[in-house]
Amino acid sequence: MQTRWSHQLSILYLTLPFILFLFGWVRLTVAIPLALILLFALYKLLITNYQSPSTTNYQPSTVLWLLLTIFWLLLSGIGGYAFQNWDHNWRNVVLRDLMNFDWPVTYAQPESGPVKMLVYYVGFWLPSALIAKFTNWQIANFALFIWSLLGVLLVTHHLGNFFKTSNLKATLLLIFFSGLDILGTLFFAKDYPTILPPITHLETWAGNLQHSSFTTQLFWVFNQAIPAWLVISVIARRANFPTKQSPSHTEIASGEEQERPRNDELILLWSLCFFFAPLASVGLLPYVLIELVKQTDFKSPFKNVNPATLISAIIIFLLSSFFFTANTAAQQRGFQSIPFTDFLAFFLLEGGILWLVLAPSKFRDPRWIVTGALLILIPFIQLGSDRDFVMRASIAPIFYLMLMTGETIFNKSAAHVSLITRYTLLALLALGSLTPLYEINRSLYRTFDYYFPQEEDCGCDFVLPSNDPITRLAPPTAPELEHPGLLTADALPTLKFMTDELSQNFIANVRQTFFYKYLASH
Repeated sequence: MQTRWSHQLSILYLTLPFILFLFGWVRLTVAIPLALILLFALYKLLITNYQSPSTTNYQPSTVLWLLLTIFWLLLSGIGGYAFQNWDHNWRNVVLRDLMNFDWPVTYAQPESGPVKMLVYYVGFWLPSALIAKFTNWQIANFALFIWSLLGVLLVTHHLGNFFKTSNLKATLLLIFFSGLDILGTLFFAKDYPTILPPITHLETWAGNLQHSSFTTQLFWVFNQAIPAWLVISVIARRANFPTKQSPSHTEIASGEEQERPRNDELILLWSLCFFFAPLASVGLLPYVLIELVKQTDFKSPFKNVNPATLISAIIIFLLSSFFFTANTAAQQRGFQSIPFTDFLAFFLLEGGILWLVLAPSKFRDPRWIVTGALLILIPFIQLGSDRDFVMRASIAPIFYLMLMTGETIFNKSAAHVSLITRYTLLALLALGSLTPLYEINRSLYRTFDYYFPQEEDCGCDFVLPSNDPITRLAPPTAPELEHPGLLTADALPTLKFMTDELSQNFIANVRQTFFYKYLASH
């Protein structure tokens, strides 16, 4: 896959769901002109900006890379082919309602009173949901699996180019990169998780604080993780070229000068991240600002800015903001107090030690400074009633921590990196890999148990389904004990009748909102 085409495919991958959102959620008088602006911007961005393709990044390990990625996706539960963790109850019901209800998904629209609408970051499901409207649930899940696979392949391809190594090695780093949850579990966890059996959810050792590993993100919140990873990897890959006022003849001939990021493109990418995963985009924003400062010629800051691309970014951000703020579930904002000893343990074990080990070689890198600042600040910020902000806003700093770690490990010729630093990083990565291994092992264990059930009784009694609508979902216990005897987390047939607290993250009364009154199609 050529770098040029992988970049263009990534942009199309990220923008297609927003175009579907435009025509599904927004009245045509607004959607058509906005779509025309976006399509024109894409034409200018993808066609006229690039004249020379880059070299093909093919390695003999390409087949292994493909097989490993497919296997990882299968174990995530996406598509329902392997065990699904508890969060898939909500992922599945969103896809099902997108398939079964007209767009925008509205559960109650009386002449007066509350208008109940699905208000959530639905973008990642839209291509699969559109296919589902003309097929069935099984094909919809297969389409979701293929869509997710394409996204992860693009991410790992960009990472391979970024690290200047094989896509296989980049994928292995993505899969197994994690904090030292095993130590947190060993020394700080109270009742759960436990070291044994090796299928527990180690991420929860610090209670309501968590920086999820990338395997955990894929296995639990793929709809936010995959597009956020792709945006970050595109930005990082494109920003990896040296910035100079005058390109060399070699750069021009090879097409590298065309590969450098432009300010309007960076802003567009960030706005797309906001559309898919608004909390992740908060953590990404400081890194985008770094790149904007690096790339801007302040004598003529708008010299290389395409107005259509910039306007498209503003459209995506504003329209997404109007839609998301129609849901008031996350209006609780503020700071949460954390005992210093608890914070110190969390900071050090969830990336802080890795960050400190990188200091001798990266302390002048603004990415390193921002990463440390975010790892310190994010745990104290409260948004909504749950811990989602800590888990999702940390996606970007943890991803950049992985990027800096990978740069140090894979760049063996770097004279400023000592062998002690490199071996220390490898040891920390090996210890941290236990977190994704526990996630993978749980999926393997529960999947094997489903396809090859033991003869003895599973300890669960079969209960006939009730005709009564489901209004609440019991909170999760231990993931390894969820929905015994079942593969998929499919407890919710629809969100229409839900009334519990968690469902309010998905359903909102939108009658008095700006989006419903002036933008939404009815």
